[in-house]
Amino acid sequence: MTDQSCYNLSFSQDVAYMQCKYSLYKRVINILSSIVMDEEVDFEVMDQAFKLLVERNDCLRIRFFKKRGELLQCFGDSGKNSKKVPVLSFATKEQQDAFIDKVRRKPIDYMHGVVIEPYFIHTYDNRYMVFFKICHLVADLYGINVLYMDLINVYHALKKGEPLPPAPESFEEIIKKDIEKNAKGNSAEKHLEYFTNLLTNNPEPFYAGIHGPNNPIWQKQLKKNRRGMPIFLVHNNTQTYRHKLDKDLVEKVLTYCQNAGCSPANLLFYASSLTLAKLNGNLENMMPIGLYNCRNYAQEKRCAGPKVQSAACYTKIDYTLSFEENLKAFSIAQTGLYRHVKFKDRDFEALMHNIYRSSPLMIYYSIAYSLIPVDMPEGVEFNLYTNGNCALPAYVIQVLNAKTKEIDMAYDVQTKITGEEDVSKFHTYYLNVLEQVLDDPGINVAEIQLSL
Repeated sequence: MTDQSCYNLSFSQDVAYMQCKYSLYKRVINILSSIVMDEEVDFEVMDQAFKLLVERNDCLRIRFFKKRGELLQCFGDSGKNSKKVPVLSFATKEQQDAFIDKVRRKPIDYMHGVVIEPYFIHTYDNRYMVFFKICHLVADLYGINVLYMDLINVYHALKKGEPLPPAPESFEEIIKKDIEKNAKGNSAEKHLEYFTNLLTNNPEPFYAGIHGPNNPIWQKQLKKNRRGMPIFLVHNNTQTYRHKLDKDLVEKVLTYCQNAGCSPANLLFYASSLTLAKLNGNLENMMPIGLYNCRNYAQEKRCAGPKVQSAACYTKIDYTLSFEENLKAFSIAQTGLYRHVKFKDRDFEALMHNIYRSSPLMIYYSIAYSLIPVDMPEGVEFNLYTNGNCALPAYVIQVLNAKTKEIDMAYDVQTKITGEEDVSKFHTYYLNVLEQVLDDPGINVAEIQLSL
């Protein structure tokens, strides 16, 4: 902290800033999302609700500036966000998609006070949309969910003439607490020491992409004796392909997790790692990225700012053991991992480089995985959109709808190495693995089959 009102970036913000800083197109800083409502929306009242949203959520009033080359932040007032939200309408899906595509291609100008760009849309199919382009430095996916829920609750209160609901918690207060904790000693160094021991005491991990081992670019790297993807891939365009886990399968996942005392995120993550390992020739050591929601307290869970850390999950697969035995070992490791993700992402990059003597991006950035629970009201649909670029060859976002008990999966993949057919095949294999292990958790990992 530099003074009473200006702060360094949090560890969570540092991840997003690094990805933006080293991405050619600078669009990885954008998160694009929307809620679509069946019921008619009074956009005049919604405009009032949005102004109150900015007033009630201080993360939307963050202003960034540089001092001696370091990015700092302060919290302003809501006066600069008084512009009326544009209201648009589209006659066709093609027109609507073209507009969203145009919006996503422009980086959000967070260095000049723009951290959120809202649009109200009367959609081509006669529904009502609130669309946000938001800076990743002020909100993560969980935080965006908090913002939408606050907006909906404020809108309904204004419509009914009722008192406003309690406001979300202050992100500034949470940043203050984080800084105070980090100032009490070398906590970041201790957490990094945990990963140093983890990596040095295990074999070097292999890259495992959802495109499989026969991809020509990957084969070229193998011939050069490189096991990771080249760094230029962080500059590639991305495309999002959407798939689902249906209600019956999700119910099986939740029932198993309840009975086994396992988190759905761990089960889904490990099943994905196992699918990657099988697809890429029965690998034993991999390092996908887990994105961890670092909201441990009620105050943090009621806050819309960014509170997520990424860490490369060292995934071991023992083909002589059952799926359940492998999952238990993985879950124990994850518990330790979750306690030690409080460090700067760039420090982890340097650690990877020192241990493996190769570009950390080659190994570390292979595939990222996250599970986001969303609990929208009836008649409200939540959507995510690709920003067109990504610092990862693949990022798989699973959105669990608390009401329908379905999981929407967005595979955001770099188009240079992964196409629609690759994603479709991988998703089918993933369903194969999930169905086999949920029907028989005691199945030996070596016996699990991938089939289309």
